[in-house]
Amino acid sequence: MTYRQFRASLLGALGVVALVAVVTAGTSLVLWNSPYAGTYGTFFSCFGTDSTICAAQTALTGTTLLTIALPSLIGLFVGVTVFSRDIERGTHVLSLSQSVGRVRWYFSRVLVVFVPIILAMLVHGLVFSWTRLPDSSGFWTISGGTGRSRFDYPIFETEALMPAAYTAVALMIGSTCALLLRNTIGAMVLTLVATVGLSVLLSTTVRQHYATPLVESQPIGDLVQSGEFVSYGPASRWSIDQNYVDVDGNVVDIDYALCAEDESFWNEMQQRPEETYADWERRSDALNQEQIVRYNQCIERQGADRFEIEYFEDRSFWRFQSTEAALALLVSALACAGSLFLVRRLRP
Repeated sequence: MTYRQFRASLLGALGVVALVAVVTAGTSLVLWNSPYAGTYGTFFSCFGTDSTICAAQTALTGTTLLTIALPSLIGLFVGVTVFSRDIERGTHVLSLSQSVGRVRWYFSRVLVVFVPIILAMLVHGLVFSWTRLPDSSGFWTISGGTGRSRFDYPIFETEALMPAAYTAVALMIGSTCALLLRNTIGAMVLTLVATVGLSVLLSTTVRQHYATPLVESQPIGDLVQSGEFVSYGPASRWSIDQNYVDVDGNVVDIDYALCAEDESFWNEMQQRPEETYADWERRSDALNQEQIVRYNQCIERQGADRFEIEYFEDRSFWRFQSTEAALALLVSALACAGSLFLVRRLRP
């Protein structure tokens, strides 16, 4: 009975998930040997490539973006409507007035409609993991050769366990909102706000606290000569913070204005009319070295002892996936408990 009633919603959702997974796998096969293939596609890598590679990259971008949106969309159009449609029409009265218990009425929809969709999203996440196998250098690379960590958005959110975990949350939140508000539009709006808000909270605030980060220290002198944009390091790690610290490891706020050179320095760096290029190059190199020494001293006078980078290595990926999936399932369980409470108060 439950399957026949919600067959269109179930098969429609499964069909969309299957289509996105098939397109993702197909485009990845096309891009497998392309030296400029992106880990999640791009709309802007069609220059210098043939039309097939360009189309595949664009399609992969589309499936990545759709995978990000799918959990929320499924929560809206399946999680909410599976319950709100009956409540708005009053057809739930017939079921609850018969021998069907309230708990059975609720879980029949969860098991018949929700669970297959969640399992389909799990398979889809594993397909995305397969498409992002590292290249020969061990990097998950994007167009232009810039390395990206597997923890970065949208790589982490669209592969392995996360599509299924986010879908479970969206479905359970959708059902709770439907039972709470008993209005489809209102429940959809509340579900959208809750699911997007939870995703943003986990990715921007909570995720970096799943484990204790590793720390790389660099002497101030080495750092100044190599540049401070050290977070753009190996793609096999995820840098989460970088700061100057004192001898005790406390963060030091640097006032870079105090270390800036005045106009006379930059005037001195200009080539003089009587100078040959070789003479100017030797003099500018010497001025640069003097500027580096002054910069080092300026940083040290403000209390800095070294520069530290906090990061996670790629080997922590599955630990982070399982931790975030567990948090998502916990939220789903809480939403389920809320739904059961509301079902018990639902009047036939």
